[in-house]
This record gives sequence, structure tokens and C-alpha cells, in this order.
Amino acid sequence: MTENYIEFKKKREIGDILSDTFTFLRGNYKQLFTLLFKIAGVVFIILLAAVAYYSYTSSSLMNPETILNDGLFHTGGMVLSSVIMLVAIVAFYAFQIGTVLYYIKSYIQNNGIVNEEDVRKGVNSQFMSIIGLTFLSGIIAGVGTMFCILPGIYLYVPMSITFAIMVFANRDISDSISSSFKLIKDEWWNSFLSLLVILLVVFAISAVFQVPLIIYSALKGMSMSSEISFVNTEGTDWLFIILNILATIVKQLLYSVTLIGVAFIYFNLNERKNFTGTLEQIDSLGKTE
Repeated sequence: MTENYIEFKKKREIGDILSDTFTFLRGNYKQLFTLLFKIAGVVFIILLAAVAYYSYTSSSLMNPETILNDGLFHTGGMVLSSVIMLVAIVAFYAFQIGTVLYYIKSYIQNNGIVNEEDVRKGVNSQFMSIIGLTFLSGIIAGVGTMFCILPGIYLYVPMSITFAIMVFANRDISDSISSSFKLIKDEWWNSFLSLLVILLVVFAISAVFQVPLIIYSALKGMSMSSEISFVNTEGTDWLFIILNILATIVKQLLYSVTLIGVAFIYFNLNERKNFTGTLEQIDSLGKTE
């Protein structure tokens, strides 16, 4: 067992889940993000290229001269880049979910030492299942939201831990969804508050990197609608493109924080319901005697 090993299989309060999430990230981010880039680097580069091209075409359409001369071309480029972005985002999220959760699974199984080959094999074996679960859980939460906001919020909590159940408990899509409701039963509020705190922290960090893009976009819009030029609105707007790329990188990588937090929430629920970690510790004590 490594010196700074963090035990996942135990009960935690909301504050412990948040602090342990960032403690785990601080001790593992280099290896985790390096492995993520090895597994999903190509998809991530395609995503950033699509974001860059979308930013280029959308910024060009803000120029009246461009609209008159090449409006159709740039509109087609926006549609194409949007489709590529959508496909790349779904693929990257699937790789990211698999990488982070299988990284944690290997971390637990090897007492703090991660076997990268096991992570890679796990991600490849469950890639399509993760995509399927992504769409199905999204539909379930979305339908709940359509009927009323509150059912959507309620369903979002169990749907958020379905991926952890799939990876850590080796369940298929249907079993992962049904098991999520069993785990959440009588523990919904604690799980919701834990998830909410993590999401708010991630949002706050992400917002810091979004603010420059928002301010610059507002100034650019004001320049286009007035005689005063706050920013350069002619030619390729490289600053707008770069800010969009940076915001995308931060947003995508920060999702790893949410996934780590969800893993702690899952093990907290599993321990409260099934006492898995406690039973394993008792069993290990029996073997050492």
C-alpha cells in the first residue's frame, strides 16, 4: 500500500467527499491526465480542432462583409463543425468516464498503484456500453425534466452514479440503472448535496476561465453594433478562437473532478447499504491472524 493511499470503501460526510476528491486529484492528476491523453488524445485533438473551426466560422459571420461574400460557405462550416464537435464530445466523454473510473478501480485493487494496461483494457471493453448508458441515463433524466423540473433533478442523482456501478460492480446497463435507485433509496438528500457541492466548485473554477471569453464576446458584439471599436472585428479573430479552445480544455478536464467525486459518493452509498469495505477489512484481519 502506498504511503498516501486514500481508502475509497468507507462512509463519508459531505465535507469529507469534497476534500478527499481534491486530495486524490492532487496526488494523481499527472498520471491520470497523461493516461487520459494516451487513451483519448486523438479524439480530444479532433474536438479542439472542431471547436477552433466553429469559432472561426462563427466569428467570421459577425462581419457583414463576410456574410455578403461567403455567408453560405461559413454557415455550412458551422454546421459541419457542430456535428463533428457533438460526435467528438460524446466519444471523449465515454473515454474520460472509462479512464477515470477504471483508474480508480485499479488504484483500489492495487492499494494505490495503478496498472495502466488494466485501465486501457477496461476502457476499451466498456466503451460502447458507456456510450449506451450515457444516452439512456440522459433520456431518463431528460424525460423527468420535461414533465417537471423536480423529477428531473431527482432522477439526475441516481443517473449520475450509474457509470460507477457499471465499472466498480461490473454491471450491465440495465442493472446499473436499477441498482442506482436501490443505492439512492433513503440517501437521496445526502447524495444530492454532495453532488451539488462538487458541481458548484467545478462550475466556479470553470467560470474563471469562461469570464475572459464572455467579456471579449460582449465587447466584440458592442463593436459590431456601434461606431466605437472596442476590439478588432476584421479578419480572423485568433483571440476569440484561442479563448474558446482554452475554455473547452478546462471544461472537459474539470469533468474528471466530478467523476472522482461521484466515485466517492458511490462508495459512500455502497458502504452504508452493503458494508463492503468493513467486511473486507474484517476478512483481511482474519487472514493475517
